[in-house]
Amino acid sequence: MNNSAIPGSWKSPLSAAMLAGAATSIGYTQVADGELYWDEIRPHEGGRRVVVSRQGDFLPAPWDAKSSILEYGGLSWLVIERGGSPALVFCNKSDQRLYLLEANSEPIALTPEPKEARSHRYAGMLQVGNEIWCIREIVEGHDCQRDLVAINFYGKLRVLESSSHFYMHPRLSPDGKHLTWMAWEHPQMPWDGTELRIADISKGELTNIRTLAGSTEESILTPEWANNSELYYISDSSGWWNIWKLSLDGAKEHIVEESAEWGMPMWQIGQRFISVLDDGRLLSIHGTPDNQRVVIVDPKSKSCTDVASPFTAFNATQSIDGDKAYIIAGGAKSPTALVEIDLATAKVVNTIWETTLPVSAEYLTTPRAITVPGKNGRLVHAILHPPQNPEYSASGAVPLLVTAHGGPTSQVSATAKLSFAYYTSRGIAVVDVNYGGSTGYGREYRNALRGQWGIMDYEDVLSVVDALVADGTADKSKVVIKGGSAGGFTVLNALVMGDVFAAGASYYGVADCETLATDTHDFESRYLDSLIGPYPERKDLYVERSPITHAERLSAPLIIFQGLDDKVVPPAQSEAFRDVCVRKGIKHRYIAYEGEGHGFIKATSIIDSLESELTFYGEVLGFTPAL
Repeated sequence: MNNSAIPGSWKSPLSAAMLAGAATSIGYTQVADGELYWDEIRPHEGGRRVVVSRQGDFLPAPWDAKSSILEYGGLSWLVIERGGSPALVFCNKSDQRLYLLEANSEPIALTPEPKEARSHRYAGMLQVGNEIWCIREIVEGHDCQRDLVAINFYGKLRVLESSSHFYMHPRLSPDGKHLTWMAWEHPQMPWDGTELRIADISKGELTNIRTLAGSTEESILTPEWANNSELYYISDSSGWWNIWKLSLDGAKEHIVEESAEWGMPMWQIGQRFISVLDDGRLLSIHGTPDNQRVVIVDPKSKSCTDVASPFTAFNATQSIDGDKAYIIAGGAKSPTALVEIDLATAKVVNTIWETTLPVSAEYLTTPRAITVPGKNGRLVHAILHPPQNPEYSASGAVPLLVTAHGGPTSQVSATAKLSFAYYTSRGIAVVDVNYGGSTGYGREYRNALRGQWGIMDYEDVLSVVDALVADGTADKSKVVIKGGSAGGFTVLNALVMGDVFAAGASYYGVADCETLATDTHDFESRYLDSLIGPYPERKDLYVERSPITHAERLSAPLIIFQGLDDKVVPPAQSEAFRDVCVRKGIKHRYIAYEGEGHGFIKATSIIDSLESELTFYGEVLGFTPAL
């Protein structure tokens, strides 16, 4: 074992090309007529979203089942039965139209080509008789509207409901007489306040629409029908996202009372936090970001049985097939796996699909949760990924890469991340910070960032660094920071507000809050009202919190990555900081990728950004990385 090699220069078998090759991810699952389907996002196919089953690809190239609704997309496909065979309804990426793919046929368009290309998007589909009911979004210039629509298989479209600005999670009652969905208005985000709507269905039309739960300060998530007159849903009215029961007469019952989260922020359409089993029990997910569990709930006795599993994180995409459930999971040694659960024994019994590790698992570190004291008596949560390489041993403090997640209303989990192993196998520790405002720790922690974005996230990152330097984990002179989107905002603020970090990497980071408030997409166009303050009434805060306002203080080296098709954080934000670096003569790199948006999905972009970032850190910290 080598004890003399400089951390950062350790030789690792994990290359950027290997990581990109193993970067295929799963989005959503569905069971139809006893067959399991899921979608794969494949970097080696340019990020194409492919619907597959255990029999192979169901959606042939070049078709791509990816909706741009809300800019973050979501579940944009549905397997149905047509003529005794499975068929696929999907929203196609290139034109955003709905298509029907039947057996031994080419896809046919169900929706017309709009006047403005790609301006009509669809997601959240369900079959109702001979129609597909779903959410439609129309974006024309700066105007945006959404509605619930019905589309038959001959291309005729009719509007079912259009009184709300946002819709999610439409669900049909078992008898087909009622429809429920989530709705909300600006300036709320779905984790701030939503309403549970129910409508009667009469001759295919929605009537008697009413709100039975939720408010501007209660976040209602993913209602699911228990029977024809009752349903379950997630609510944070207790301070935690828990399971509740609702009757059509308005009566409510708190099914699970636990100081733990049973929901997550809904950035996409299609997430599902509750499944109703055939015997009336419920399948859900609960726990903390470092230790989530799948759980079976008996709503009558209110007892909970955790599913035996080696995994610690789960996606809200479960599907049920009789006595079996399927869910996407992750663990310390497994980045992503699609697993089967035996509901009778409450055990994971089979792995359907999993990330193929390009190197031995001994090169993967074991992440662990840490909690450190923050400012004003607050606690700050993070996940530490120590260096790990069987050929080397770190003695003493090592370089530290601090990561700030995007959102900012999001969370990081204690699972294996090959993008982190790229660093930890080379001797660099990584700490993933769940700063104030992150989800997974209750509404109070989530709301702590209200009015404090640009202050609390930066302070919490510093608190974590201070703790890791104090306990000897991190070398104070070799701490760098990276983040994307909102995390990039934290990176830029950290670099202009102090000298803790030797360098930073901003991936499509927010540089100008005022520009973001006036030039971003509709879904997040009022997000900053809660994070900073109402605009333009508090324009002063937007200017003060913007990293670009303080850019003249920048002295640390900075590498910037940007997708040129990004509609969430436009390239101008990154270009502004590039120009500051050029003017001040600061060591920097600006790398922009054609055909990439808010998050890179092409293998070439993933490889180049990883290698460029590590090389940049090596130049700053004084090591030569083995790429």
